This record gives sequence, C-alpha cells and structure tokens, in this order.
Amino acid sequence: MKKILSLIISIMLMFTLVACGNSEPEHTLSYVDSSRITLFEQYDCVAVFTKYTNNTSESAIPADNLTVKAYQNGTELSPLVPTGDKTEGYIQCDASVQSGVTADVVWIFQLDDASTVSVEMPDGEKIDVEIADE
Repeated sequence: MKKILSLIISIMLMFTLVACGNSEPEHTLSYVDSSRITLFEQYDCVAVFTKYTNNTSESAIPADNLTVKAYQNGTELSPLVPTGDKTEGYIQCDASVQSGVTADVVWIFQLDDASTVSVEMPDGEKIDVEIADE
C-alpha cells in the first residue's frame, strides 16, 4: 500500500512540475525599424522602433524587464526617455503595458557623431544602423 501511495504521489509531483514548465517568455521584443531624429530641437538621436509583448499576469514597463543597447565606435550611447511623449506613434520604453498586450515601443539614444550605430537586442540580435549626415 505504501509503495502504491508513494508511486501515486510521485506521478502527481511529476505532472505538477511538467505543468509549470511554461516555455513562453514573459517579455518579448522584436526589432521593427530605426531612424535618426532630433529630440527637443537639440539632441541628435537614433530611435529604435520595436514591438514589445507583455506575457505576464500584470502590467509591466519594457525598460524594467528588457535591455536594448546602442553603440557608436565601440562606446555605449546614452539613452534619452522623453516620458509621456510618443515618437512617431510609438510609446516610450518607460510606459506601462498591460498584461497580454503587444505595444509599439521606442528606445532613443543620443548620437555621438554620424557613424554607424550598432544596436543590441535582448535576444542577442545585432543590427547596424547607418546614420547619414543631415
């Protein structure tokens, strides 16, 4: 009887662990496009446009859960976040996104010069963005 009970408990535990093995990531981000923009009529920037999906059970801020980095000449660029403003219809990376929603999110970085920008996405994807002189 003890062996049967132990076997039943073991099987139940195994099914519990299998059920918890959700392979869908809580936060996903995919690259859409990028462009050179001027922010507040004074900052020369590159805007990285993305699609962010919040697969959690509560609201989340993309920048709190994922990291997008941009480099010029091997040096990391400073991010700029104009809180509350939309850029070409995209919300800023510090805006809350409800559970189960996919949103258009922009990440903005201040340029050092007109050289190519290397963008690193959270999944390891690297995108080179050509920056033309204005």
